Amino acid sequence: MTPRPPVIRMVDGVPVRLREEHDLGFLRRWGRVFRVLDQQDSGNLCVGLEGPAGRVFVKYAGAPTLRYEGRLEDAVTVLREAAARYRALAHPTLLPLLESVDIGSHGHALVFPWSDAVCIGRQYGLRGVLDRLAPARRAAAVQHLLDFHAEAACRGWVAVDLYDGSVLVDQASGRPTLCDIDVYQRAPHVKRMGRMWGSSRFMSPEEFELGAIIDEVTTVHTLGVLAHSLLGDDETRSRDAWVGSEDQFAIARRAALPDRSDRWPSIGEMAAAWRATLRPVDVGAPQP
Repeated sequence: MTPRPPVIRMVDGVPVRLREEHDLGFLRRWGRVFRVLDQQDSGNLCVGLEGPAGRVFVKYAGAPTLRYEGRLEDAVTVLREAAARYRALAHPTLLPLLESVDIGSHGHALVFPWSDAVCIGRQYGLRGVLDRLAPARRAAAVQHLLDFHAEAACRGWVAVDLYDGSVLVDQASGRPTLCDIDVYQRAPHVKRMGRMWGSSRFMSPEEFELGAIIDEVTTVHTLGVLAHSLLGDDETRSRDAWVGSEDQFAIARRAALPDRSDRWPSIGEMAAAWRATLRPVDVGAPQP
């Protein structure tokens, strides 16, 4: 069957592509649209708006987006429940949640401050920003992500659907911002779904096993692969692509080993080992 062509609406001169008509008039409460991301497979329509209070990023569930294959009500439920995660895990490395609001009777929106940082997800084709950053700054970015997840683990949370598309990097400083923790789970989390959220490149072997325990050691694996995103190649994980130090490569390699018992036993220990490879001036303090 030939798929129907998308319905294209112009909102403030910016095209929005959906499967069918949907009222987007509610966006006016935050200002004028200047950017639209309508190719997400999460069921969320993402919009940049500018108004009297400045620029914001709105993530909205309830519209029939082109690439989402699930039920709209499920996407709305996931996004509504995500607000509690952003509040529980508030941290200088996490994009702060400004507002969580129901839209009509069948939609929900999360509102964040707009960031000009670049998403390093390979699907966006913007990873060249990393090539312009010194390896020391890229290694420092890894440290900030490790520190966030070490604290999240202490608070009892495990990363789910963490991949390169979850990370924004400032083009000047290299400082990272985590922008998507929508489906992080309380640990330990038992895998009860056939295919978990996430990119296969970043998922540990246990994330493909029904009934497996998904815990802090699972997150260690993902963080090891994410280190390759920032300092090498997360697909091959090869030494040839790595621009960090030998010690850093060894830390990332151990983190991403298939056998859970061979990995770092905790994110805190991995973070401490990584920090020992850095100069304090490279890491600095996370910005509020």
